[in-house]
Amino acid sequence: MPTPTREEEAGAARPSLQVLERAFAILEAFTEFRPEWSTSDLARYLELPIPTVHRLLAALARLGYVSRDEQTRRFRLGGAAIQLGERARAVSDLRAVALLPLRRLSEATDETALLTVLSTQRDRSVCLERVESSQPLRLSVQPGSQLPLHAGASQKALLAFMPERELGPVLAGPLERLCTATITEPGELRRDLAAIREHGWASSYEETNLGVWGIAVPVISEDDVVCAVGIAGPDARLSDEGFRNDVSSVQGAALAVARSLGLAVPPVALPTGRVIP
Repeated sequence: MPTPTREEEAGAARPSLQVLERAFAILEAFTEFRPEWSTSDLARYLELPIPTVHRLLAALARLGYVSRDEQTRRFRLGGAAIQLGERARAVSDLRAVALLPLRRLSEATDETALLTVLSTQRDRSVCLERVESSQPLRLSVQPGSQLPLHAGASQKALLAFMPERELGPVLAGPLERLCTATITEPGELRRDLAAIREHGWASSYEETNLGVWGIAVPVISEDDVVCAVGIAGPDARLSDEGFRNDVSSVQGAALAVARSLGLAVPPVALPTGRVIP
């Protein structure tokens, strides 16, 4: 069978590209000045056949990017489009907004401060930014490094506040063991996530690296998690009193990030009693 030429491949790709371009044109037509459209008005505005616009609107509605009022039969942007916009705004501003709070957090705790987000596939965490401790013994995490969502404080803070429908694939496993205390049993992980939601912060000890502990607080939107602000350090500097102070410091940094972006942090219940494993 002959191999397709570049020209033939490009020709085959044009219909798909045209559909994509038309779908984006439809989404871009919804503005603050024109938040609703009928199918016929939208087709006239875009100079497209009404059946074409009807098919594209139906596809976008199935995906949640537009919704239709059953009484007026007019379309407006749906929840998926709004969430996408919120995530885009948050991520574009996130690193710049978070850098100063991370520096202050690292100075206050003298540990490595971390800003962590979900990967594009939302199945792993990605270190977006970090400010390292001044201590000679410290945890070094490179921006861009990824970890599974079931291991480590920042990862679990993200996982705990993701929409419930997204927890199933993670809990279905397998839950890889990265270190001695990595949670590998789905029931135990679900209980840990419930405690994180109750307390508003996550912690870990030797879940990703020997002798390493962590604390993280999530930054959330109305129905999703945007990022986690956290610290990580060696157990040589871990104490009950220091841990409690560090939770408060991490909460303060997360609040600074959240307020700059018009987001929120869940209520945080500070730990009491013994907290060191």
